[in-house]
Amino acid sequence: MPVRRLNRRAALRGVLATGAAIAVPLPIFDCMLNRNGTAYAQGQPLAKRYATWFFGNGILPPLWVPKAVGSNWELSEQLGPLANFKDYLTVVSGLVNMFPGDSFHPVGSAASTTGGGVEEGSAVAPSIDQLVADVVSTTSPFRSIELGVSSATPNGGDNTLHAVSHRGRNAPNFPEFDPHAAFARLFAQVDVGAPDEMAKLNQARKSVLDSVLMDANELMGSLGQNDQHRLQQHMDGIRQLEMRLGGLGQCKPPIDPTVAGVFEDTNSEAPKAINDVMAELLTIAFACDLTRSASLVFTLPAAHVYYRHLAPEMNDDFHDFICHADAGDSANQPRVHRGVIYAMECLATLLEKMKAVPEGDGNLLSNSLIYATSCTSWGKTHTKDEWPVLLLGKSGGALQGNTHHRAQGANLSQVLFSIASIMGVNVTSLGAAEGLVTSGLSGLA
Repeated sequence: MPVRRLNRRAALRGVLATGAAIAVPLPIFDCMLNRNGTAYAQGQPLAKRYATWFFGNGILPPLWVPKAVGSNWELSEQLGPLANFKDYLTVVSGLVNMFPGDSFHPVGSAASTTGGGVEEGSAVAPSIDQLVADVVSTTSPFRSIELGVSSATPNGGDNTLHAVSHRGRNAPNFPEFDPHAAFARLFAQVDVGAPDEMAKLNQARKSVLDSVLMDANELMGSLGQNDQHRLQQHMDGIRQLEMRLGGLGQCKPPIDPTVAGVFEDTNSEAPKAINDVMAELLTIAFACDLTRSASLVFTLPAAHVYYRHLAPEMNDDFHDFICHADAGDSANQPRVHRGVIYAMECLATLLEKMKAVPEGDGNLLSNSLIYATSCTSWGKTHTKDEWPVLLLGKSGGALQGNTHHRAQGANLSQVLFSIASIMGVNVTSLGAAEGLVTSGLSGLA
């Protein structure tokens, strides 16, 4: 039987017992590509994806910044969990977040993603993920998606404390912390905000995959061996995700994030189980071209998160009592160090899942750019210098990886400008006030 040619928009379809329509998008198969695996058969280049990965409360700079620069460098202690992805990692150090006003979490968070400050509780400019979305997600079902792991809430009402993605002034994109609602939004064509529809979805005994197995089996017989294996892996992965979601509690309508004070997970501790689910959802969304721009908030800026599940001594408010109250200098706060290590372990989960998805002549991670940053440098004193910045992935070859790029005293906004250029955003300036720049970092890409 001749191998079937598929359009890159192909999807498996079915109907749940509730009557809700289901569409399970497909990853990129060999039969969608040219002979070299470098572009789609129709001539379009493989898609680049972008994500902001954000963690609150900063780092310990002496334990974060690698000692050597260039390609002959070793991972620092706090970057140790990323060892398996060193070839995909570009560390940018020496940066100063030149935002206007006092150095504190709301402004630091806004400036690290927009290059501008805060006025009346709002970011003054669009965030980098939204600038990228305007260019790369024009044909995707979702312009962007915003996911979150921990809803541990910070103090204050500034929307820059509750979101890291902003469409512009007074237009925050609040992250979805409910993994069930995020799953339903991506795969079930129902209004996840409607309680009656969600109730029907919860009561349905038929799974998403059961409803499309017939379509999948029919497709399987017309694919080549490599694509058959890839389809089976894809379906197995979604099945595992669905089963894992079943163990996290009942589906419920998402909490409206515009209501102040509702950003709370069950225990305010950024549990690994939810991190794993959100990493899988983001990976699937990218692999299936549901979107090409996203943000994933591990912990919010200044989050009052408790990492009690890591060790008994971690059962304190990470922001108030560990970052700010623990004795020690910027190289010696053991509990802060453990929290940063845990955050990097959770980032590594996302990288592992993306690297495992074959795509063209590489993988999903090699065709993506992930910008990881925080709301401050050293959390104890809200320092602006040695701002934590990691670029992960190779963005289709635009980044080489396996590099420590030292940019002593450079403006953090220049990294955002470089990201915009790499992702095809035509900008002549980026940021505002002290954060305004007109060029990227020399030698970065």
